[in-house]
Amino acid sequence: MRSLKKNVLMASLVVILVVGSSYAGPWDLNPGKEALKHTHHSEGDVTGEGFVMVYQNINTNNLSAVEYMHGSGSFDVADIIDSAQKTTHGSYYYYQSLSTGKIVPEWKQQWTGANSEIKLTRQSDMTQSPMTFAYGTGWYASHPITYNSLLKDRTVAKSYQEGSMMLHQLEYARGFVGDVAVELNCTGPTETKNGYGLASMNLEDKVIQGTVHVAELLTNPQTYKSDGKKLSKSSKVLGVKGALIEIDENYIGNFDIQRNMKLEVTKSKAVTMDDWLPCCMGGFFDVPDYSKANKGQIGIFDCTCRETSLSTFKPAWNGTTAQFTTGK
Repeated sequence: MRSLKKNVLMASLVVILVVGSSYAGPWDLNPGKEALKHTHHSEGDVTGEGFVMVYQNINTNNLSAVEYMHGSGSFDVADIIDSAQKTTHGSYYYYQSLSTGKIVPEWKQQWTGANSEIKLTRQSDMTQSPMTFAYGTGWYASHPITYNSLLKDRTVAKSYQEGSMMLHQLEYARGFVGDVAVELNCTGPTETKNGYGLASMNLEDKVIQGTVHVAELLTNPQTYKSDGKKLSKSSKVLGVKGALIEIDENYIGNFDIQRNMKLEVTKSKAVTMDDWLPCCMGGFFDVPDYSKANKGQIGIFDCTCRETSLSTFKPAWNGTTAQFTTGK
């Protein structure tokens, strides 16, 4: 099989987003998938003639990659799959946030995101043809079965927190030589570090008498209308209908296709607000520089503000002695 380390130059589509810690929405978790901490590795190299059906479904709690292939003829296919659920939603931290209508920041609880990744690399060289087989010693030994199935190959990658999907699908083909590389990463923000999301799919196809469908979708995570009112319909449905990115490509015939798709997301960590009197949190020397620069704040703590104020009193005020003595 051709080396899986082959480098391919392709046309590229790269999207980079920066979002807040509240990015998690209705697609945050892979439906029905629990965060079980694990690592997984699989690799294979298959060469032969006959009928083939392959189904591989790789899931974490917030990512998924599905590979499906079938057809009859000659096949030379190799793949490498790695996946890991690095952490789960088992911990949290606190930060200060100024809620609506509040003057003093409140302590709020923030879950740390589950971290997982999936990598899939696959190379295929397939030529379709009818294949006939005789089975066993009974009826099918004297009545061979003929398989005459056109080629199909489908790869779907999803990142649920970002609400993104990438798809490559080959159908009804007589011949196919292609490479596909998928990488998914969902790393949640922590108290000290931003999170990171990645979804990428690199494709190179040579298709003979077949159809190819390439697609990319990035849903719109908004849950409010422009007038500030809540959406009346399902935010999932509206998020798909009002997608931020929607790519739909279809080719029928003989084609050479190259495509790179990459989506990157920075998930900002929760920002703790400073108290209205930050010196009380840890002393004057811990006050942020931008707060120290405010007029009069330093004077309050080094007493120059007091001296200036006393100098304006009429009649004069002696700040070194008590002004109201208690009679005996």
